[in-house]
Formats: sequence, C-alpha cells, structure tokens
Amino acid sequence: MRINCRSIAFAVTHPLATLRYLRMRDCIPESTIARFLPADPVILEAGAHNGVNTVEMAEFWPGAQIHAFEPVPAAFTELKARASHYSERIHCYPLGLGSAKGTMDMHISGDGSAGSCQSSSLLPPADEHHAEYSFVEFGKTITVDVRTIDDWADHNGIKRIDFMRLDMQGYELEALKGAGSILDTTSVVQLEVSNIQLYQGAPLYPEVAHWMVHHGFRPVVKAVFRVGGNVLFVR
Repeated sequence: MRINCRSIAFAVTHPLATLRYLRMRDCIPESTIARFLPADPVILEAGAHNGVNTVEMAEFWPGAQIHAFEPVPAAFTELKARASHYSERIHCYPLGLGSAKGTMDMHISGDGSAGSCQSSSLLPPADEHHAEYSFVEFGKTITVDVRTIDDWADHNGIKRIDFMRLDMQGYELEALKGAGSILDTTSVVQLEVSNIQLYQGAPLYPEVAHWMVHHGFRPVVKAVFRVGGNVLFVR
C-alpha cells in the first residue's frame, strides 16, 4: 500500500476494507485457500516473479504440483534457482500467458532486475500508473513467448488445475480467456485486481468479477485497498 493523501482519505472512509487489506498484507494466506482445495493440488502460478510465493506454496502443500510462469528473464533466473530445491514439484516456464499463442512485447519496469521488475506487464503502463507510482519507471520492452493455458496444458498432459494464482499486472483476464475447458476443473482462482486503470486496456475489478461470476465463480475473500489488491474466487 502506497501512503499518500488519497490512500489516507480512503482508509478513513473505508476502515473495514483497510483493516482486511492490512491483515492479508496484499496476499491471501494459504491456510484460507486450503479450505477449498484437495491436499495434493495442482497449482498454476502466473507472474511468479522471483519464486518467493512459489516456494511458500510448495512448503505449505507438500503434495502439490506447481507450474510457475515468469517471462521476465532476471526474475525467471531467481525463480528457477529457488525452485531447484523442489525440482520434482515445481516446474518453471519462461513464458507469458494470454488469450492467444504467439509473441508479445513485455514492458519492463525498472532496470529489468528481479528487484525492480515487479510492475512489468504485457500491457503498456497508463498515465494513472505514473500518477500512483511515480517512482516506477518503464525503460524498455522485450519480446516474450506467450501461450494459452489450454495449449500449454494439452502439450504437457495436464488434466486438471485445482488452483490458479494470477498476478499479471492487468493481464489476468486474458490468461483466463485462454484457459479453455481446463478452467472447468479449477476450484479456486486468486486474481490481482485493480480499481484504477494502471495499464492501458486492463479491465477493472467490476468487469473481472462479472466474467468470473459468469464462469461459475464467486468472490469469497477480498483483500483490496483503494487502487487494488487480491480477490479469491471459488467455484
């Protein structure tokens, strides 16, 4: 949560949402998610970044198979290194996910290092991003391979995905649109959502929620502050 005058005003007028957001620390606990999953879930994580959350999931669910996607090279290198200790259970892919197979420009934040690329997106940043996060610069673009979840699952013989954790800087819904029929096997989806259009063309939370409800999910946990946060959807 970035502290500024608008955030302070929101906290004063929305105390319950603020407390929930602070309690969740912008990340819904595995213990909450586990209520809706089998003991040995198949997990897809997109926007895995440096693998910190990936390893946390592997340790929480020792019977899980985790498929982690991260297209930014420096972050993928750190993800791969962390995941090496769980090589039989964490599978890493230097790919983006979207609604169509091909290549796309990835807009890189910072200098591209794992410590500064957290805001990188397949969508270009909007003016609101600079207004909210003036300290974040986007210095370059790189071309990355993009796959659909459906195509990737078919190629790798994946028959079910119990839990999807998508943190893709505005591109989450496009990834879900490419899931095809395997989405029918999914019980839980955690999405990063936004109330402000930080990236050009990114859907805001009401549109995302409408799509999810239409596809059989309901929001059960909302850890959302003024700009955005995470929502847990359960079938």
